[in-house]
Amino acid sequence: MAIKIEFKSGLKDITGASKTTLDKSFNTFEKTMQELIRLYPGLKDEMFYTDGSIDYAYQIFLNGKRLSWPEDKEARVKDGDELIFLIFMAGG
Repeated sequence: MAIKIEFKSGLKDITGASKTTLDKSFNTFEKTMQELIRLYPGLKDEMFYTDGSIDYAYQIFLNGKRLSWPEDKEARVKDGDELIFLIFMAGG
């Protein structure tokens, strides 16, 4: 099995894919994010402020449950889990 990753909206442009998988479990949300940033370095500049906090416009869901950064860095991630990355946009 693998961890399923889905990138929505403009993140697809940064990663070059709307979906991908990680072939092994990285055990925690933090380790999974580190691997995704290694694979897609543009995610760091796009999603994170220089102080390491995540831009409020980005939402990350693990199996349908919203995760917060850095509060949920230790959330368990295992084979078969699904992470979805969204950008909330507004306009008028």
